[in-house]
Amino acid sequence: MESRVYLRILELKDVDRVYQWQNDQELYQSLIGSHHFVSRATVSEWLEKKSAFSNTEINLAICLKNNSEHIGNIYVREIDWINRNATIGLLIGDANHRGKGYGKEAVSLVVEYVFTTMGLNRIYGYLYEHNKASFKTFQAVGFVEEGKLRKHVFQNGKFHDILFVGVCRDDWEKLQGKESFNKTND
Repeated sequence: MESRVYLRILELKDVDRVYQWQNDQELYQSLIGSHHFVSRATVSEWLEKKSAFSNTEINLAICLKNNSEHIGNIYVREIDWINRNATIGLLIGDANHRGKGYGKEAVSLVVEYVFTTMGLNRIYGYLYEHNKASFKTFQAVGFVEEGKLRKHVFQNGKFHDILFVGVCRDDWEKLQGKESFNKTND
């Protein structure tokens, strides 16, 4: 199935949407970390930094192919060029587009990019254990639970467990039916 989304670099023109999402308390119930209200100027400054070239991170907008609507963001951060790994983060900011498979498509595009274009060997991330939809999104692309950080995040008056998930290139390639181009002599 062809993807219904495409990815592009975050730009300053995205400030209004990102400002809205950054101030959406409901959205932050599914994202790890504390919610803080931020000003439009702060978001603009953040976007200016995040849209600049970096060797250690890529910050992308998730857009619908049919109308170019910006519906969320996906990040590849902490890129470690020596050990060939990075973290991934995802948010579908527009509530009308959650639960429709767009996150899975965006994760799939990023994973393919980091493995086939960037030459990374592993990508990993952190998810709330209670966020089953997010886990299914990542699992569908080949991520597996690698561990749990017990009572790691305090939100809404209680501590929450965080799942540590990841996928290695050779496992992803098997799912894609591709022969590994990272063969080693065992």
